Amino acid sequence: MTSRASNILAFPTRTAPSVLLPPVLDKHPVLAGDKLDADERADYIASIVRSTIGFARRKGRRIESLPPQLRVWLLEQCELGDPTCVVVRAWLDGNPGLTDLSSREGA
Repeated sequence: MTSRASNILAFPTRTAPSVLLPPVLDKHPVLAGDKLDADERADYIASIVRSTIGFARRKGRRIESLPPQLRVWLLEQCELGDPTCVVVRAWLDGNPGLTDLSSREGA
């Protein structure tokens, strides 16, 4: 018998996926309304909405298609009453008023 060749590496053992993912924070360390002026807050909301729409286009229009941290930020802003985030959340949830454009064209 031949001995094991030195150029063959052993395949690493699998690690549980939960160990590889960073923990999801429950709250954003700095809330957007706390220390941001109006322009910075608008940029913060725009970045959340832009990313949300991008993920929804690629992975499907569902709240579950968002990465966990982005989902937390969107829902946090909805709880704070931001109207843009509320509309985007309703769009993700499949609100017929935001998705059925054919009924508006005939009116």
